[in-house]
Amino acid sequence: MVLNKIGHILKDYNDFAIVSHVSPDGDSIGSMLGLFNTLKDFGKSVDLFVDDILPEKYSFLTGFEHIKRYNTGSKYSCLIILDCGDVDRLGELKSLLNSSDIIINIDHHISNTLFGDINYVDSNASSVGEIIYQILKINGYNISKNTAMCLYTSILTDTGGFKYSNTTSMTFNIVADLINTGINFSDIYSKIYDSRTLSQTKLLGKVLSTLEIYYDNKVAVLTMPYKLLDECNAKEKDADEFINFARNIDTVEVGVFIKEVNDLKCRVSLRSKNYVDVSKIASYFSGGGHIRAAGCTIEGSISEVKNKILDAVKTVLEVKYNK
Repeated sequence: MVLNKIGHILKDYNDFAIVSHVSPDGDSIGSMLGLFNTLKDFGKSVDLFVDDILPEKYSFLTGFEHIKRYNTGSKYSCLIILDCGDVDRLGELKSLLNSSDIIINIDHHISNTLFGDINYVDSNASSVGEIIYQILKINGYNISKNTAMCLYTSILTDTGGFKYSNTTSMTFNIVADLINTGINFSDIYSKIYDSRTLSQTKLLGKVLSTLEIYYDNKVAVLTMPYKLLDECNAKEKDADEFINFARNIDTVEVGVFIKEVNDLKCRVSLRSKNYVDVSKIASYFSGGGHIRAAGCTIEGSISEVKNKILDAVKTVLEVKYNK
């Protein structure tokens, strides 16, 4: 069994690098730190890497301050890559692939390219945090309060506060066990969802003013020209949850959020409610994700990217209604 094999490596090896994708989120950070804290409890040497700026709202998690952005050229016995569908999403940290004896790829994205020496991809899992919990439990590891906080954060955020369709009875069983370690789950929720900086609030107002509705009110589009970040003294990470304001409109099935990186490139987030598989839309542009949450990067200006995305969404909607 793959989970047992991974467990043996965690016990037998002594030095690890744990890496996740650019544009880090609660699942990537929570699952990294959950595994990190457990390995450190057993005296292992562990380095953490993410090639991007980290969202400060997760800074309360134990080990957050140890996440580095750049590889210093070290070599590792084992490289563990979490929540990453393909190696391009590692950014410059792809260099670590050539500096490790064995690569373990753990993910829950069905689009994962299985790039590791050992691959465990469970598309039925709500989050990578849920998978890390299973690895630790199956292999007899004690889950400390610090680890539980991290894994709870991972699951909480990737299920949208347990409201997304990826939430299962297994998810709630795991969460119950994590809560039983004594974590303050209501405080974790408050830190993540009930706090917004002034800069973030100003940015939200400007982004919401860009709202456009298409296709019989079934598609909502928000855009964020990069100049808005300077105007609001904000960071791109401050806009991570804005996509939900588009999707949550009562008539809307697909929410689209286009973030301008520069004059020639945009990052696109996609969310759906009931029947549109947004991972298919993202895959048209070499992106990926889940059925109800996906993303991609597209060359072009905001208006050009918007037209491309709307054409792709229209195709999916027409397939739905032509059946």
